Amino acid sequence: MLVKYWMKSNPITVSPDTLVIDAKKLMKTNKIRRLPVMQGKRLVGIVTLSGLREAQPSQATSLSIHELNYLLAKMTVNEIMSRDVVTCPPDMTMEKAAVRGTLYGVGALPVVENGKLIGIITESDIYRAFLHMLGATHKDSTRITLDNFSQNQDELIKVIEILDALNGVLVSLALIDDIPIEGRRELVFRVKGVDVEVLTRQLKDSGYVVSNVSKIE
Repeated sequence: MLVKYWMKSNPITVSPDTLVIDAKKLMKTNKIRRLPVMQGKRLVGIVTLSGLREAQPSQATSLSIHELNYLLAKMTVNEIMSRDVVTCPPDMTMEKAAVRGTLYGVGALPVVENGKLIGIITESDIYRAFLHMLGATHKDSTRITLDNFSQNQDELIKVIEILDALNGVLVSLALIDDIPIEGRRELVFRVKGVDVEVLTRQLKDSGYVVSNVSKIE
């Protein structure tokens, strides 16, 4: 799962001299929360909705309401944008993009290729990819969690064999370590086209700990 398949291409941008009030209108109209700032073809910053809301002229408290409104109306993106932009390439995996965003505490990464802005990947896009990866977008599927799952990889094959014998369809599968404590492992998988009660019973009879069964209608 690569960034280029989940990013928003050709993102809406502004220039440094764009008025803050115009940037706010642009975000509201297009229902977005970030705007890359371009100086010609060069990415020079990024402005966020929260940054726009917090924008205030320096020493604003000493100004009259009229003076304050005047300065706010004249304020440009250049005065409030973040210049240290954290970016990513289009061929980066979604996992690495999520790690990078978390590491730097940002909710969006402009996607840059050969010095050119070609897209933007946001936390919402990462959520979508995560749900897709876990099969949560598949209707009529059931999510099953096996707790305290063995480190022996042969056990994974046995689970798949049980499902296959019931002619079930494996939608997604994930092994998750250190959940909820270090050294503990969960097997989380999603299935379709199978009698879940029968599958659950056979898993339990085979010694597996079925800790959760949830269905998407």
